[in-house]
Amino acid sequence: MKKTILLIGLLLTISFAAEAQYYRYGVKAGGGFSKAAGSDAPSDQINHLAGIHGAFVFAYEFASRLSVQPELHYSRKGFTYDNYTLNTPAETALTGDLRLDYIELPLMIKLQKAALFVEAGPYMGYLLHVGNKVNIVSTDPTLDPPLVLGREDFSRDDFNSFDAGYAVGGGLMLESGFFLNVRHTGSLRPFPKQDLTQRNLVWQLSIGFLMPARRPGSW
Repeated sequence: MKKTILLIGLLLTISFAAEAQYYRYGVKAGGGFSKAAGSDAPSDQINHLAGIHGAFVFAYEFASRLSVQPELHYSRKGFTYDNYTLNTPAETALTGDLRLDYIELPLMIKLQKAALFVEAGPYMGYLLHVGNKVNIVSTDPTLDPPLVLGREDFSRDDFNSFDAGYAVGGGLMLESGFFLNVRHTGSLRPFPKQDLTQRNLVWQLSIGFLMPARRPGSW
């Protein structure tokens, strides 16, 4: 009797999973805010930086309302120095924008209920480019505005090429294929090569479109 029940349950599970399987693909794009976090990234000296992102998306539903979603993702991260005085010469500070452009591969697990969905998963990233408009300024309180002493010439060699972390989010998926997505990503490793703890933290808002569902093999 137990074997019969187990066999029936297994057949129902296989049938249910086979019925649920399909894939979709599409694109998304949007904007967001990023900053650095860590013991040497005080919130009063490092501010958020606005950035853009975009991705190609592939979603494969392997069980009802449960899917795996790999993405090929471009993301601009970074932050703004606001009189940053840690690790700088005496009576000087850093001010201005530091931009870090990454290509990333998130692998999200997504659970959908009606039109709402939640998602979570890891990501890996590769640093493509570093751009900066960071000045070295005097901290002399008698100078207003502060005297610019020069440029802080950051280059890609000053940062780790690879990044890895987590992503969590949610959103709204319409039957037409259009969707709205809010996502938070956090790096699990510092991005400077220096002995610093600074890690990337990002909030993103995007809109996108997924093509109608297709069964496996129906290219």
